[in-house]
Amino acid sequence: MTNAPEIFAAMAEAVGGPDGTKLRRKFKGSVVFTISDNNEQWYLDLKSEKPSAGKLTAGGAPTNPDLSVKVSESDMIKMVRKELNPQQAFMKGKLKIKGKMALAMKLTSVLAATSKHLPKSRL
Repeated sequence: MTNAPEIFAAMAEAVGGPDGTKLRRKFKGSVVFTISDNNEQWYLDLKSEKPSAGKLTAGGAPTNPDLSVKVSESDMIKMVRKELNPQQAFMKGKLKIKGKMALAMKLTSVLAATSKHLPKSRL
């Protein structure tokens, strides 16, 4: 079963690899994800010259992310597996967003790139 750490490790691979440059051009922003089950925070930075993603440590949160996303671990997994559309999750209240809505609309491309980097047995 896939979990949040595996998803964000795959996201780090996706943004750090050849897809990272393309994603950065399209996305151009920073995101803090909060997993509502345990309040763990993860970041995605596609604003910097070198794209990155990973777990936030205490006091390590970006001061002004362009987008803040709060979602349960199970719904995050479903979005990466393409079982739950992020826009529908937002409309149903399963995905809470603060910040630049235009960036939120582009989140699907990041999730699709992340999905490609998960081991096939984990999908």
